Amino acid sequence: MTLPDSTRASADTETLTALEEVYAQVKRVQRDLRPTDRIIQDLEIDSLATLEILLALEERFGVALVDNPKAATITTVGDLVGLLDELRADATTT
Repeated sequence: MTLPDSTRASADTETLTALEEVYAQVKRVQRDLRPTDRIIQDLEIDSLATLEILLALEERFGVALVDNPKAATITTVGDLVGLLDELRADATTT
């Protein structure tokens, strides 16, 4: 399913805001995230923090990230936001 541009933009913004909130809780630092931020290099997220963030996002959005093979290919914030929006859209159509 393809979302209209306006709907996609609002979903992206909502997802990015949620990710910023989860990042702040896990890393205990407030930061504006950009889609081009690399998760490991730029945000300095280690494997434990990555797991904490993914689990928190799973709970928040009711999607499966940890067991999703696409999650292994995520390198940037934009990749993660895109995957979350894709999973959320799939969940609303089923």
